[in-house]
Amino acid sequence: MCLDVDKTSSYVVSGSYDTNVILWDYKTGTQLKSFKGHNSGVWSVKVSPDSKYVASGSWDNNQNAKGSAQNCVNILNLKTLKIIKSLSISPDRYKTVRFIPELDDTSPNGIYDILFNINGSKIAAITRSGDLFIWDINDNFNETSYSFRETNHDLLALSPDWKYIACTERKRSMVDTGFYLLQLGMNEVMAKFNNPKRSVIEVYFSSNSQYIASISGDRITRNEIDIWDIRTQELLFTLKGHSNVIRSIAFGLNDRYLASAAEDNIVNLWDIHTGKLLASFTENNGKELTSVVFSPNQKYLITGSQDKTIKYWNIEEWIN
Repeated sequence: MCLDVDKTSSYVVSGSYDTNVILWDYKTGTQLKSFKGHNSGVWSVKVSPDSKYVASGSWDNNQNAKGSAQNCVNILNLKTLKIIKSLSISPDRYKTVRFIPELDDTSPNGIYDILFNINGSKIAAITRSGDLFIWDINDNFNETSYSFRETNHDLLALSPDWKYIACTERKRSMVDTGFYLLQLGMNEVMAKFNNPKRSVIEVYFSSNSQYIASISGDRITRNEIDIWDIRTQELLFTLKGHSNVIRSIAFGLNDRYLASAAEDNIVNLWDIHTGKLLASFTENNGKELTSVVFSPNQKYLITGSQDKTIKYWNIEEWIN
């Protein structure tokens, strides 16, 4: 299950492996509406900054007569509660598949992550093959794409200000002990972040693009988080507090705090200025946690788990 919350604290949006996107009332937990528009699991949902739209990304692999993948990205209007646009990526455009541990299928046309730009006018989607697609909402969803085949890099993340991308070097072993920072639209490497003791699996930017959190470890554990200073490329802290695979990370409260959710059924709250573990919460139903976000008022952590339940965890005691 993947999650996001709109900035007005009206809705929680969830997507899950059952192909559904569900809209919930933030305050009451009531299910408001369920949307069916994908034919495969939904791996990312994001609410636009202006709370007008929800974008959901799937790795749908059904094809029409022309060979185009169907409904990889759906756009939902939160006012009308209707899907206003379905966007597709042709499966024959990019063939190389990047190693994403949580995904078992090898379809290259699926969506790994989605994000809106700052004013909500554009949507970016990162595919499983590590390429980037951008659609302009105000220009009839005109598409721009970026391929990193010639640079020999795989895309991991796009910074919130859309200025930078984080990439790993494509290797036969599919194991990377570091990652690179490139300017969007440019092939030149601006910075390299390297921790030779661990391989980098996923990368997350802080909202102010000052920090990067990378999930690291081997393919089995992946239970540590490295915190990097983007300006100096310095490794500030390695956060150790999980015994199993970390599935989700979120920055909160002016990027001072970080939350992590893992398959050990634990969600942790960290102070990234000190590297200290502030609080740890355990999901007692035995189901793996798959996602975590901060509430808009920063008073709660909201988690989703494999049993399709969403829970709120009060963190006021530790952040005030």
